[in-house]
Amino acid sequence: MVAYVNEGGRKVVYAVGTEAKTMLGKTHRNMEVIRPLRDGVIADFDVAEEMIKYFIRKVLPRPALISPQIVICVPTGATPVERRTILESAQASGARRVKLIEEPVAAALGAGLQIDDPTGCMVVDIGGGTTEIAVLSLGGLVWSRSLA
Repeated sequence: MVAYVNEGGRKVVYAVGTEAKTMLGKTHRNMEVIRPLRDGVIADFDVAEEMIKYFIRKVLPRPALISPQIVICVPTGATPVERRTILESAQASGARRVKLIEEPVAAALGAGLQIDDPTGCMVVDIGGGTTEIAVLSLGGLVWSRSLA
């Protein structure tokens, strides 16, 4: 959830996450609370871009000399158009370099699974918008399914 204020046609993020969720239905007419991501893909490009900027500012409170490098997880069922939208949104937020990685691969790496081995690993990643089921072997996806 993202709460933003419309200032002269520009959407400025006011709150993100649970803080924004508590504001739902309690905002004035210039503020809106929405879900910029639906089913793991971007529903509102401008708000998603502002949300990424908000996260960058939260991690790097002072302006950095070098723009950050970002890794974003995408559902395995995301289309090339959806992937390009996510990539462009992150690049427009000021990231120097953006890398997209499938959600099950990120989950497997985070869990410490050996995905480079010639044996299969099954991963079930239950997220907020999608559930990803995948079989990984030799460093890549062998089979995957994404459920909304």
